[in-house]
Amino acid sequence: MMNSAAAEQDAVGLARESFLGELKSLNRDHPNTGFGVSLRTHSGGHYLLANSRMPLPKTKSQGFPTGRRLALLENSEQFSAIEVLADSRAYEEITPGDEAAILGNALNLIARIDILTSSPEGQVQPHIAATGTGG
Repeated sequence: MMNSAAAEQDAVGLARESFLGELKSLNRDHPNTGFGVSLRTHSGGHYLLANSRMPLPKTKSQGFPTGRRLALLENSEQFSAIEVLADSRAYEEITPGDEAAILGNALNLIARIDILTSSPEGQVQPHIAATGTGG
């Protein structure tokens, strides 16, 4: 059995791969908005994944400097929190329809990360839903 540090790194790697695929869709559909994913592990690790338009913090413990929370899942199997954020400066100019589409994409991304990192390989994946937080 893998140790927890290796399991965490594997989970972060899978989350990163999942985010890259979703990022292409978000970039195409919302080209002026920065998006980021904040992953907190149960052991206290904190990982930030972002597209090129998302302002980055000086240190990752500070989180994204202009991040507006779109969706959050707490206490998954591998992560204590999976959070999807948008650059709040760019997000202020988004229409309600675009905001709804982005929220749907954020929820799907969280669900994919949770499913990919929680289930043993080869096991049937259950359908899960994350909830939006309304920023």
